[in-house]
Amino acid sequence: MDGPVERRIRERIRGFDIPALLAVLSASGYGDAQIEYRSHRTTVHQSHLVHDIQFIHQPSKRVIITVNMGLLSAQSPLPSFLMQTMDQLDHDRLERFIGYFDHLLLHECFTGLYPERDEALLPGWAQTQVDRLRMLRPTSPSTLHWLFSKIFPEVELSVRREVRQQRVPAREMRLGATTLGEGDAMGGFASIPTGGMEVKLYCDEPISSNGVPWAVEARRRFETDLLPLLSESVFMLTVFLVLRDQEGILRIEQDSYLGYEPLQDASLYTQQVLLFSGDTSSPSERNTDVWSKRP
Repeated sequence: MDGPVERRIRERIRGFDIPALLAVLSASGYGDAQIEYRSHRTTVHQSHLVHDIQFIHQPSKRVIITVNMGLLSAQSPLPSFLMQTMDQLDHDRLERFIGYFDHLLLHECFTGLYPERDEALLPGWAQTQVDRLRMLRPTSPSTLHWLFSKIFPEVELSVRREVRQQRVPAREMRLGATTLGEGDAMGGFASIPTGGMEVKLYCDEPISSNGVPWAVEARRRFETDLLPLLSESVFMLTVFLVLRDQEGILRIEQDSYLGYEPLQDASLYTQQVLLFSGDTSSPSERNTDVWSKRP
């Protein structure tokens, strides 16, 4: 019996294109070896690419995708007399024989749409992407703005260079044993000014499109999708999430009703969430915090 996701796919199957459909099937647990392609046997031109999909669970789990292209479709390269012969036969052995080659041709066709998804077509593509990103210099504001816009297309961005105080280990100063001018520091560290990048994500609403608070969704996207791309580059980065819709802080006082009256003096404050602050090559050094800051 089809699950809720599979039923949802069947309901909207004619609105899919092949790359999106394969991505949904992969997320649902269907690998490339479990997918069979068939062409829709018809002589009438169709307005959609994907005609139907069947989920088969017994004896093995697999998917049959029927499309309006291939050897049996209206644009078939096969001669018309072969189609007439199949119509006159009282069995489907010839159709299944052609279907074997039809599946192979359709598989190669759809795989070629995004060859980077198949390691056999483009071996070493993952490492090539890393090398290409390194050539774009992720430490530059323009490249960093482009990367963040791909991961956070819904929000406004601002990227600028900043000078920050960086703590570096230093030899501790000892009374009676340290000579002034040797470079020793009190506390075992010294603060030196270093260059870095500051990124701010401006959100008009506190909840993202998938129903998750932006404070949670932004951190998830940054740590899973963006931070691994920046781990090859060594630079100091600070990322803020600015929530424009949450411009006040909760206060309890007399003659006020919670949930009814707006917060007073809310325009003086803008809530910011610190998503990351530290060296991109050492994610373990990050810290997070939340505070209200005057604009």
